[in-house]
Amino acid sequence: METSLASEQRKSGRAGYAFGAFRFDPTPRTLLLADEPVRLGARAFDILGVLLEHAGTVVTADELMARVWPDVVVDETNLRVQIGILRKALARGEGPRAIETVSRGYRFTMPVSRWDRSRAEPALNEGAAHNLPALIATTVGRSETITLLADSLAEQRLVTITGPGGIGKTTVAIAVAQRCLPRFSHGICFVDFSALSDAKFMASTIASALGIGVLASDPLAGLRSHLRGKQVLLVLDTCEHVVESVSRLAEALLSHLPELRILATSREVLRATGEWAHRLRPLAPPPTTTHADGLTAADALAYPAVDLFVQRARAGAGRFELQDADAPIVAAICRRLDGMPLAIEFAAARVGELGLREIAARLDDRFDVLVQGRRTALPRHKTLAATLDWSYHLLPLEERAMLQKLSVFRGAFTADGAVAVAGMAVGQDQEAARSRALTYLSNLFAKSLVTADIGAEVPLYRLLDTTRAFATEKLAAVGDGQWEGAATRHAEYVLSALHAAELEWEGSDPKVWADRHRHLIDDLRGALQWATSETGDLAISAKLMADSSLLWISLSLLDEYGQRLESTFERLTNATVFIDPAISVRLWDVLGHTTFHTSGRMETVAIAFRASLEAAQRAGLVDEQLRALWGLHVCLTHNGDYWESLATLERFATLASKLEDPGVSLTYRRMAALVFHYSGDQAAARSHVERLLAHASSPTCKVRHRGVQHDVRAGARKMLALVLWLQGFPDHARERVLESVELSRSLGQAIPLCFSLAIGAIPIAFWTGDRATAEEYTASLLTCSLEHSMVMWQTYAESYQAILQGKVNPLPEPNVGAHLLEIMATMDASFASETVLARADEGRAGWSTPELLRIRASRILARGDAARDSEAEAVLKTSLEIARRQRALAWELRSATTLAELWIRRDRRAEAFALLSAVHGRFTEGFDTPDLVRAAAVLRDAS
Repeated sequence: METSLASEQRKSGRAGYAFGAFRFDPTPRTLLLADEPVRLGARAFDILGVLLEHAGTVVTADELMARVWPDVVVDETNLRVQIGILRKALARGEGPRAIETVSRGYRFTMPVSRWDRSRAEPALNEGAAHNLPALIATTVGRSETITLLADSLAEQRLVTITGPGGIGKTTVAIAVAQRCLPRFSHGICFVDFSALSDAKFMASTIASALGIGVLASDPLAGLRSHLRGKQVLLVLDTCEHVVESVSRLAEALLSHLPELRILATSREVLRATGEWAHRLRPLAPPPTTTHADGLTAADALAYPAVDLFVQRARAGAGRFELQDADAPIVAAICRRLDGMPLAIEFAAARVGELGLREIAARLDDRFDVLVQGRRTALPRHKTLAATLDWSYHLLPLEERAMLQKLSVFRGAFTADGAVAVAGMAVGQDQEAARSRALTYLSNLFAKSLVTADIGAEVPLYRLLDTTRAFATEKLAAVGDGQWEGAATRHAEYVLSALHAAELEWEGSDPKVWADRHRHLIDDLRGALQWATSETGDLAISAKLMADSSLLWISLSLLDEYGQRLESTFERLTNATVFIDPAISVRLWDVLGHTTFHTSGRMETVAIAFRASLEAAQRAGLVDEQLRALWGLHVCLTHNGDYWESLATLERFATLASKLEDPGVSLTYRRMAALVFHYSGDQAAARSHVERLLAHASSPTCKVRHRGVQHDVRAGARKMLALVLWLQGFPDHARERVLESVELSRSLGQAIPLCFSLAIGAIPIAFWTGDRATAEEYTASLLTCSLEHSMVMWQTYAESYQAILQGKVNPLPEPNVGAHLLEIMATMDASFASETVLARADEGRAGWSTPELLRIRASRILARGDAARDSEAEAVLKTSLEIARRQRALAWELRSATTLAELWIRRDRRAEAFALLSAVHGRFTEGFDTPDLVRAAAVLRDAS
């Protein structure tokens, strides 16, 4: 959402501001440092704009918040965090002292001039799309390394940055990736493995970052399908705890994808084939041989370690200047910290609070104690652990407790999440406790123990994995149920965040919604891990699984969600735990939908929806009964149980009549059109679908269900296309189904597109003889189903592919219901198995009965036994009768053509001509389609 300030800046034309080496450009919203873009979040950019506009004068905190957050009530902590982010960003150039904190607000102190970018248009080309985090940490002393690694990625396909925790691997990797953006036309994908606790979900974590899904049983298929032929860089961050799995996956991907590059960070090398590893070295401090009395500030700043220390101190203390007298002290501190960037940042963050001499003294005293007894640790690891412990013990008790509790977060978290997990508002004044918690969070950020990414609409905080591990140990050591309490509050917060996200779903763009709430998935996994542990809470785990369906589905993690659902039911079956009936209903419902798309096991799907329906009936939950009936109706239709599906529709109508809800009426029309079409009543189906299209008159015509957005126009046009083809309007059918596909594609979600392709577009392309379109749509369906782990639709695609390739024998019957078998038979009679033909004999084939009977008669005739001609004729007449009753002119034409061919062979040409000409004459279009071309040829033969 654009702020009013952003709107003002956009109207201001091409004029910007210049200060030091920076150029501030309001249109486009860009901050440049020596023509290189500096990434800032929208709010930070707006704050800088206000400060530059009033450079040299004080801007109060209230005025800043009113300008940057118009009509929104925000806590001043947000402003302080944004100011801190700005100071860190400006510290990369010559502007670390630019923002001064005064009693009433802030003042921009550097000389500022107006800048007209029309006179010096910067060349900004950041390449393809990416999800790289904002580069907040400085890259002091790393320019040569960044250049080396960026150049290496041009020659090497797998590059690993190694080194101990805190050395700056992630910062360098992000900087390298940013440098390489123009090279990768299909984008750069950053994957954070720090929160990954189980290597079996590694592939799904990568897939989620790519916006796709993969099957746990074969994770490579989806990843390869999505990445094939694309110039993509995968940045795999924090791999040391899953190093073997990363190594295997990297080899498997690179061996099949020649355009792919991988940049990894790990405390140890992956030992993968073709790996090129670079060990990141500490930042160089002034050597001990430098004479202390002769080391000037200018001399010291020539060393990267000192430069980083000074920049970080400036960002925290505002006006810090390195004096000649202090240069030896800073040099000694940097040497004491072994040039470790993270340790240097921790220490420099305390300059404004303690002063240089106090920091040096405390470091020496504390390190002498801390390092003892850790002989087995590597020197750099000892340094970081000691620095963390030193920083930790400098914190007030309240901030220590806050840091401990924040360690339960696996990924990014909001300020509200931090407050909830801190648990400081229990039994106290809520607002006062919240304010204190936000102040502690702000202080931890200022001291570099918490990082913040304000590029998102809501600022997101994070603990570095090293800090998280340290704080987790501290929390566990406290005992007294502190860990369990924090874990419980964390799980409850995740639940509340999921509820809030669900409320936003109805009015949001699905992709925007997914991006906004993507950060919750790591914490959802963490909360589930605790809730299912011996000290956890199974009731909470059930709620988490029930309430997270939108998130799993929106992030294309259907397979992982399905596995977790099955595990949830296993645990609940063997446990005596009270589950809210509404939770039980929802769990069964989402299991049905997830299984439908991931495996297509219709028996399991039906069991799930029936269980959901029964539970909803017991609890008297009407809306939930309707949802279960909808799911059961879809399952029964795809399983070929058309008469039972018709009975389900009647149950839905009876229940819906008790409600006055236009949305329920709309759902009934969708169900009725589908059921009547497949049960063989094309006139009724067309009536319902046309009324559905007339009803869907809103601008969007979109409905949402279980994390999937459907366009009513797309689904209705697909159904209308099927009915129109059967009724003898092939040209109109092609037009409607093309519209359906385009509308489904516009949603940007896989499930609606798969429905339009598999159940509408591909069959009609086959029936109308458009082989090129059938091949194109089948390839799209296969790619989409592979990328999103949907075995159901993958099976449809592979079956259609088999028809295109003529692979009749041996062809195992797909385990996704009889509906697909019927479609395949109508596309190519050689694919009609005895199983599907028997369905017509038994009256269970509904819509396809006339065509299946025609195929049965054709096979009888193909045997060449004249004695059985009368048997075949009887079957064909039955087929004609059923086709006429169903108002299915397309099937009537096929059966009439086959019967006419039989009568011509028996010298009954007049009868053949009369029969076929009567049927053929009712067509007004589609004369280039195979069935009409064949019928015309038979008519010529009969005349």
